[in-house]
Amino acid sequence: MGDLARLKRIVLAAMLLALCVVGANIKIMGSIAFDSMPAFLGAILLGPWFGAFLGVFGHLTSAAMAGFPLTLPIHLIIGCMMGVCMFVFGWIRQRFGKDKLSIVLLSDIVGYIINTPLEVPLLYPLLHGAIFALFVPLTAATIFNIVIAEIIYAFLPKNMKHASFLRSN
Repeated sequence: MGDLARLKRIVLAAMLLALCVVGANIKIMGSIAFDSMPAFLGAILLGPWFGAFLGVFGHLTSAAMAGFPLTLPIHLIIGCMMGVCMFVFGWIRQRFGKDKLSIVLLSDIVGYIINTPLEVPLLYPLLHGAIFALFVPLTAATIFNIVIAEIIYAFLPKNMKHASFLRSN
């Protein structure tokens, strides 16, 4: 990778990290916010590992700004689950194609399933019935974050959507 490609990756990564912080300030409820939109977008553009990092970073930033309402250990678990969600989402897109409609829908559905219907039962032993109060706002936030990321991705210039953007010209 040339210097220009490395610089493009660093700038894009910095912009997505900054957007995680901005999104963490746009709250739906407690620590549920728009912090994962940049992570979904980053998983598509920079790959599953960076998407996973953004997912963890975004959630922990949002939770910290809300004062860790579910306790730090619970938010660390949620952050790890966000990392898994973004990794799988990004892996599907990277492995099977970023622009095929069937793959886009598959990755979006899998991202939602990991982030909400799978996460809620996994947290039940720790939060008991209280976790079910978060299901509707978490569903809304996840869908909004995914849809906004997909809209932004759809409107990106064609050269930014492919690895050629990150190569030296």
